[in-house]
Amino acid sequence: MSKVLYACSRNSCFNASTKEKLYDVCNHLVPDNIAVPKPHVVRVEDDLAYAVCMDSGALQESGVSLLLGFLYEKNKVSWDKPRTCYPDGNYALFRVDELELEVVSDCVGTRTVWYYHDEEIFVASTSQRAIIMFLGTFEFDERVIPWMLSTGSLGPQLSWDKRIKRLPVDSYLSLDKKSWLASITQTPINFSVVDRKMADHEKLLADSIGQAVESFKKIDFERWVLPLSGGYDSRGILLFIKNTIGAPDNLKAITWGLEKSQYEKGNDAYVAKELARSVGIQHKYYHTDVSPEPLEVVFDRFLFCSEGRVDHIAGYMDGMDIWKKLHDEGVHGVIRGDEGFGEYPVSSELNVRNLVGCGLCSDYKNLSQIADEFGFPPQEMPVELLQKEGEAFYAWRDRLHQEYRIPTVLAALSDIKCSYLEQINPLLSRSVLDAVRSFPDDLRTDKYLLKNIVESMEPRVPFAVKVANASPKDILRDKGCVDLMKSEINSNYSAGLFGAGFANRIISEIKVGNDKPRRWDVKGLVSSLLPTSIKSRLRNTVARRSVDGNVLAFRVFMIIKMHKMLVSDSSRMSNLQHRAIDEARTASS
Repeated sequence: MSKVLYACSRNSCFNASTKEKLYDVCNHLVPDNIAVPKPHVVRVEDDLAYAVCMDSGALQESGVSLLLGFLYEKNKVSWDKPRTCYPDGNYALFRVDELELEVVSDCVGTRTVWYYHDEEIFVASTSQRAIIMFLGTFEFDERVIPWMLSTGSLGPQLSWDKRIKRLPVDSYLSLDKKSWLASITQTPINFSVVDRKMADHEKLLADSIGQAVESFKKIDFERWVLPLSGGYDSRGILLFIKNTIGAPDNLKAITWGLEKSQYEKGNDAYVAKELARSVGIQHKYYHTDVSPEPLEVVFDRFLFCSEGRVDHIAGYMDGMDIWKKLHDEGVHGVIRGDEGFGEYPVSSELNVRNLVGCGLCSDYKNLSQIADEFGFPPQEMPVELLQKEGEAFYAWRDRLHQEYRIPTVLAALSDIKCSYLEQINPLLSRSVLDAVRSFPDDLRTDKYLLKNIVESMEPRVPFAVKVANASPKDILRDKGCVDLMKSEINSNYSAGLFGAGFANRIISEIKVGNDKPRRWDVKGLVSSLLPTSIKSRLRNTVARRSVDGNVLAFRVFMIIKMHKMLVSDSSRMSNLQHRAIDEARTASS
């Protein structure tokens, strides 16, 4: 989606310099490989102002209320007034009347909204960088360090700036414009099994997906594409489109990965091509082989677009070339298959947290003492993410997926694409997730019910068994990558952030090149024969894992580079900020 910033001033009115600043913020959010960006939308009206960077055709405006995203409602809904309709969709919603400003997140936070609130100004945005640029200051939150080291993300609640907070999933923030008090109301995620026959559960899920897909009738498929893999989720969307509204002649599927992957049977890329051919739609393959640009440029652009929220670099080693091409071809957005149908089997609390990408430093052998060694802030799971009293174990597992993994990891990955175009996730519509939350454990585990439905649909092209992208470990062990990471980690800037001795600690675990194949031994033979559940239990109790040294180094690299970027963002905008404040004070006096 486009990036949006929405601001409200308490005692003064915004003016022409505010408008100039908002355009400047938008310009600095445009990736460097876009030559002709889509137009920005900027509005300034008394105490309210907003900016939408590169409107991708998903913006709805009503007065000074705006909705950025897509709705799955059957009928037209009134979304622009506070305390009215909270629609089903993937969106960020900002709406206002004379008394109140309301900011709304969708049911699983597919569009992360960040906000800042002090005695004079309220700012909300889908971009942390936009808020920091608008404020003209940056205050680093050291609490992100242990979360980035253990998860490769900012963790459950934090942002890079200690003053910026994240709006929870399925919630709305209400700002009383007179008292200037803000409050948040959240709808809790509950898994409550409804007694039905399996056939009725299956019908409910199929009907709810069909209902979301039916809303695609209003999509211009000349401007939207479907990323297609060889698995279940995107295939399910394609086949539901085919069966619900009919596959339009102009529906296009795209797949990306290493160039060689498209010729390898059983690979995501190969299977997706066969599936598209069988359904009779267009298909295009994009390569994610390493860009010919300098590696530092590739990494910097990844951090620029992701805002350093997640470390999943493997799919973006082309330097964002796929997304640039789609933008330049006039594509408005992609229809993604992110989902919340149910996670893999688990056997312990540690197993659950690792599965959803929420491991603590204390969970890993090589990180368990790192906070004490270097004085990092303590790391704890937020109370609301702990297993609740009376909550079934597998219900907690799937709630964590929806309440933590989707808004923290998947939304961060969405944000990368949203630097170029729009994105919607029909499998994350409220109607679909409400259905899933009513299913028993066995029908959710490993997406059992979805798989059952998709496997019964024609055409029955075999499913993929291999991924199309390179392994992150292979990428990060390349000598050029290692040299780049070492240079940054060994810098004086790094020493100022982490203290003495930290660089040596991280660099000592870095490797160059792939490991030599291990000889087959008794230990390896026994491991191959053990069931997955037993191996998971052993990992949890006897042989806890370590974070790969090169992955860890990349996460440290990300922290350093993002700190530099955000300091630069704040200082670059401070002059405009001071001028805008002076003019606002003059206008109100």
